[in-house]
Amino acid sequence: MEVYLLLAFLLFYVLMALFVSKIVMQKIWTLAFMAAFVITAVSIGFLRFNNQDVMMNASELNWYYILYLFGSLSVVLGLINLWMYRKPLVELFISSDDNKKEEDGD
Repeated sequence: MEVYLLLAFLLFYVLMALFVSKIVMQKIWTLAFMAAFVITAVSIGFLRFNNQDVMMNASELNWYYILYLFGSLSVVLGLINLWMYRKPLVELFISSDDNKKEEDGD
C-alpha cells in the first residue's frame, strides 16, 4: 500500500511541477502534510481516549486502518516536503553562525 501511495504522490508531484507555480505547489504540499498530521493526531486521540486495547477485534479494525493509512500518508508527504525543501534544509544545516553574522551585517 505504501508503494502505491508513494507512486501516486510522486505522479501528482511531477504533474504539479509541470503545470503549477513553485509557490502554489509548496503551499499545497505543505497543507496536505499538515492535514495528514492533524488527521493522524485525531486518529491517535480516538484510539487513546476510547481506551482501546492493543489487540484488535473486528469493531476496532477500522480505527487502526485509518491510523495506519494517514500515518503512511504523513510519511510520504513528509518525504515529498523534504525533497521540495532540500536546499533550504541543507543551507540550514551546513551554514555556520559566523556566516549568518556576516550576512546580518554584525
